[in-house]
Amino acid sequence: MSRTFIGLSVGSGLEGVDAVAVRVEGLGLDLVPRVVPAGRVAFPPAVRDVVRASSVAPAAFLPEFLRTVADTAVFAARQAMSRAAVSPRDTFAAGLLEPARPSAPVPINWPEVADRVAEQTGVTVLHGFHDRDRAAGGTGRPITAAADFLLFRDAAESRLLVHLGAASAALVLPARGTVSSAFGFEVGPGNQLLDATLFHGTRGKEFVDAGGKKAVQGRCLEPLLARWLEHPHLTRTPPKTVHPEAFGRSFLLAAFDAARQLSAGLPDLLCTATHLAARAVGAACKLPAMKPEGARRVLLTGGGVRNGFLWQLVAQQFGGSVERADAVGVPALARNAAAAAVLAALTCDGVAGNLPVLTGAAGGRLLGHISPGDGRNWSRCTAWLADQTGDYPRANRAA
Repeated sequence: MSRTFIGLSVGSGLEGVDAVAVRVEGLGLDLVPRVVPAGRVAFPPAVRDVVRASSVAPAAFLPEFLRTVADTAVFAARQAMSRAAVSPRDTFAAGLLEPARPSAPVPINWPEVADRVAEQTGVTVLHGFHDRDRAAGGTGRPITAAADFLLFRDAAESRLLVHLGAASAALVLPARGTVSSAFGFEVGPGNQLLDATLFHGTRGKEFVDAGGKKAVQGRCLEPLLARWLEHPHLTRTPPKTVHPEAFGRSFLLAAFDAARQLSAGLPDLLCTATHLAARAVGAACKLPAMKPEGARRVLLTGGGVRNGFLWQLVAQQFGGSVERADAVGVPALARNAAAAAVLAALTCDGVAGNLPVLTGAAGGRLLGHISPGDGRNWSRCTAWLADQTGDYPRANRAA
């Protein structure tokens, strides 16, 4: 049976909502997904102004802010349906993946956003996938690994997925492997450090170094880079996740102090931070657990693929042989949106969506909170769930 799921994701920078439609054949870990790209719907300036503010917005403004965020997600979902030529009535469910590291000074009520998407589209929405893994003692990251396995697995070649997001992450998928053979972790800092460096260095006037144009004008501060490469996160044995404070404010302030002592400018610091992100990826992917000895196709995803300087440095770590994930049918900029759709499908099929060996959870769990769609859609979802999840308590009892 063929089903269509909508995938929505919001990055940590809250630039907009990425959306895809995913057509799936089969059930559970035998799913065969096909992604129909729909692009990104940017948040209106009012939302971006709140995100970039240095203090929390007034309480009176928050309801309007939340409605605008939800309306953007609704528009993105409708755009995905349109691109896939399906109506809300023909859409099985939607998955919403919230930011793992939100940068907004005001907390966003994502359950209400999901409710509003369900209300306005009539489609059942699954969201909050990280929460159940954390409740089971895990870190909630990488929460998309099982979905990535289904999206990227290949019988003929091993693949290495490198995600250049707020933090950088890597996941290796051996050829002809099973989901349990997938291995990956968050390797180190990513776009969030680069953006924070630019924001701090320009005193809030600039937010993103588009294409890495400022960084490429600088020089790498080798003594500082050598010190950074001894960071506790980079030397710790995987699996691991990047702690929110690992490369946070204290790291940033110390970096600017070191740059002043070296008589270096902002481009130099940005250049060095970009080298750090790339070197962290390269070092992590050479670890024995990442199976570096065999031939691997290296696929890049995440917002960092738009940073030409970062791309060049990461490519050097792999001898220049890297590609965007678009080459295998998954949009590089919407990998998380595609994963959200697949995670929703796994939950509907009664299959645990987390990989405890990577997240540290006590066992496999059905992931996500559910915001029911209209009566027709919800009836179909509940009937399907009842058919597929009858044995769930026995099959997924915590180890």
